[in-house]
Amino acid sequence: MLPNVPLTAGRSSELRLVGQALDDIGRGRGGCLWIEGDPGIGKSHLVGVLAAEASARGHEVLIGHADQLMQTFPLRTAAAVLDIATWSADLERSRIAHLLGGAHPEHVAYLDPVLAAAERMIELVERMCAERPLVLVFEDVHWSDDASLTFIERLNRVAGQVPLLLVPTSRPAVTEPGSAREALRSRAGRRLELGPLAPAEVATLVRARLDADPGPRLSGLLEVAEGNPLYLCEILALLGRDDLAADDGSGDHPAGTVELTTPDLVPARLAEALERRLRTLPPEHAQALRWAGLLGESFSIDDLAVVLAEDPGPALESAASADLISLGRNRARFRHKLIRQTLIDPLSPAVRDGMHDHIARTLAAAYRPDNLVAGHLIAAGDPLAGWALDWLSARAETTLYTAPDAYSVLLRRAVSASPAPRRSTLLRQLMLVSFWLGRDDAVVEAGEEAIPALGADRDLTARLRIQVLRSLARQRRFDEALTVAAPSIHDAKVSQVWRARALAWQAAVQAFVGDPEEARAASHRALDLATEAADPLGIASAHSALAPVDGADRMIGHLQAGVDVLSTDALSNDPEALDLRLQMAGNLAARLGTEGDPRAEAVLAQALTIAERVGTYRTCTLRAHAAGYYFEHGRWDEALLHIEQMDASKLRHPAFAYLLGIRAVIAYRRGAFAEGAQALLDAGVPEPAADETPAPSGPVVTDAAALRAEAAGRHDQALRIRAQYLDLPNSAQRDSRSAEAMYLIRLARSLGEEATARAACDTVSAVASSPPSEDGRLTIAACQAVIAGDGPRLLEIAEEFLAGQWLTYAAYAFEEAAAALTEAGDMAAARAPFLRATDIYDEAGLDWDLRRAAARFRAYGIRRAPRPRGRDTRTGWSALTETEMQISHLVARGYTNSDIAREMLVSRNTVQSHVSKILAKLDQSSRAELAREVVLRGGSAVPAAPNP
Repeated sequence: MLPNVPLTAGRSSELRLVGQALDDIGRGRGGCLWIEGDPGIGKSHLVGVLAAEASARGHEVLIGHADQLMQTFPLRTAAAVLDIATWSADLERSRIAHLLGGAHPEHVAYLDPVLAAAERMIELVERMCAERPLVLVFEDVHWSDDASLTFIERLNRVAGQVPLLLVPTSRPAVTEPGSAREALRSRAGRRLELGPLAPAEVATLVRARLDADPGPRLSGLLEVAEGNPLYLCEILALLGRDDLAADDGSGDHPAGTVELTTPDLVPARLAEALERRLRTLPPEHAQALRWAGLLGESFSIDDLAVVLAEDPGPALESAASADLISLGRNRARFRHKLIRQTLIDPLSPAVRDGMHDHIARTLAAAYRPDNLVAGHLIAAGDPLAGWALDWLSARAETTLYTAPDAYSVLLRRAVSASPAPRRSTLLRQLMLVSFWLGRDDAVVEAGEEAIPALGADRDLTARLRIQVLRSLARQRRFDEALTVAAPSIHDAKVSQVWRARALAWQAAVQAFVGDPEEARAASHRALDLATEAADPLGIASAHSALAPVDGADRMIGHLQAGVDVLSTDALSNDPEALDLRLQMAGNLAARLGTEGDPRAEAVLAQALTIAERVGTYRTCTLRAHAAGYYFEHGRWDEALLHIEQMDASKLRHPAFAYLLGIRAVIAYRRGAFAEGAQALLDAGVPEPAADETPAPSGPVVTDAAALRAEAAGRHDQALRIRAQYLDLPNSAQRDSRSAEAMYLIRLARSLGEEATARAACDTVSAVASSPPSEDGRLTIAACQAVIAGDGPRLLEIAEEFLAGQWLTYAAYAFEEAAAALTEAGDMAAARAPFLRATDIYDEAGLDWDLRRAAARFRAYGIRRAPRPRGRDTRTGWSALTETEMQISHLVARGYTNSDIAREMLVSRNTVQSHVSKILAKLDQSSRAELAREVVLRGGSAVPAAPNP
């Protein structure tokens, strides 16, 4: 039973929700409890009550605060909550802290230290939850960095499986739709929005503090708090002994009350009372506290000791005795923001800037974390001091990547204040950070000054030229990109290694300016140079450039060669090699998928596992590849699984719009029309008027838009949408969309538009790729057989589709074979392919296709015999796949998602999504319930320590 202590007066419903949340994690299922309200409204006190009750129940509780000063530094809030520090006695926490500082623990190269650290922090949380229920409190997330908010949102996805309660607290704030904060807030299972206390509740609080009711004058003063409990308490605490007096009934107010002694005491005097309390401190203690105020609302005692160059203990004890701060193990916190503001607001901007500079300098000299130093440099004014310019120019690349936004700000300021030669060093660093952030204009601009300044360092010049080339290419400024690397390619003083790499990147650009022959020749020259120089990265870069221009039949060979050469132990910790390896592995898996090669799945799984370990933005691209692969092969639940792992902000990027199209197509074909419509809206494709033809959309999205029109009965509009395929230019891109021709032909023929159907067949047959991919070859053959009415050939094609595991395409061919056979009058032969098509639809849950196919063949007397609904057979234990059954047994043995991922050689996020699917299929609420069910069914739940 949660205590209804005085400061929680009026919070009975909130306390009830807190109790329910704690009950849930006691049963093995967690969630997110979002607490929101104005400053002082009681968020932290409610958190304190929650923490006390959780600890009493035996749960572990960790609490941390966001810091306004560190908003631009990724994962600082999350690290504060999880007690991530380099000096931590826990080895894993120390490793994560070093990773966030730019170091490479265990000699592993991390492409994005923030993403890699987040992954390891999630593993840490999973292990903690395996030991006992865990409560993580993230105070003041309105000041949190976006990476921490995204981290909490990712934890929220895990919380449905494990005993993990997330408690973010926040002030009300207007946020952009789709922002990390809004995403977390909207997905919180429980939300508490704290309002002001009612007058009766205010009276309860005052009685608890003063052991008496307030008199009229005191009540009038307290009204200015407007029901804010912390402000009420501050008013009471700030009033001195001479300000209050108890009444015995002889005065002008009731006996037993407490009244103000001075009738003119007004709210403005509260600040004066606070200043009076500060003046009771020795001057040196007050000054120490002022330095602490610049460190933050919550600050490290060790950091304060470094800044003061003396023991801050006496000053902090004095401040704590005056009720100004609360002391923790190695941290202190101001009791209220008003106290901190009173300390630092009187400082002039120049004095404050100088103090921040001093703090940064002393922390840097004491080798405190770089991000902490940088935070105070950002707070200091311009110009940056000389020591700061030296400190910035000495930062390693890996450090810059830990907080690219923050370092970008500092480097811009530093460049403007620096003379040569230090200026050129800072410019190079600014180029690195800007490239990492995708700020290509800044890369090009900085390169114009930095590259000429390098002089004799020809290899570094070549490297920066490549960086500028890639930025120009990302802006589709291909003609300019071609000229950038040329000086390094033709400069004999540039090493052969860098000439080969520059030539490979230039060749990669040449394909985009319509010169594939020159691109092929240049790529081969780059390959020869890199091979002579025995440079694996150059060799792989050349193979990457050759893959799209050396013939479709050689693409897989080039991609595989690149992946192989980059997979050696010597390159396993080289960031550029890892990045290119992941890029080529994703392209390899995509190409293998188009050929029906079963190796595609293993390549994707390995690449995703590596991507999670090293942390990289390419993880999104790899998940997109996986979603596309499983969608094309009819394994639609797994396609959705990978889409769900992506952040909402990534899905809104135009490059990933087709993933929303996949979500929409699956929804429409499963009969979930409202869900499909929402996915299309998310993809930026609004509902058109009945007589309107929407603007052309990208791959998959066009299919979804046509399905939306068909579902609404607007078949002519659906045909106009699908007919946009005919206008695509004859290119490899059109070849990749050949499946659209199949569905265009089906719809056109159903509407009697034979000319459109034949045009689609002619268009898809005019392939640009030579030879076409295997799925393209079969798609062309299917279209030609439909136009020819060749049922037997369609049956052969259907079996070939099945051999390549293109299940929904096989269903298309079976259905069209049945249609061709009925048109030929062979009803008996048509029945078997009709049933095979509908069985595939049923297995995949494509209710819309089932209804459509049933209506199409009903006129011919061909029906499907009554049988259990597919959706009924897709729940329960029989619905679990072999992989899901294996994961269920590992869960029962006490394995965390991370342990299972290592055991099965897949990514942790993939395991997490599988567990969610398992729980949904079995209608269970937690891993604990799943483990019990496995045991009851005879599975082994004997604890087995997983391999570390």
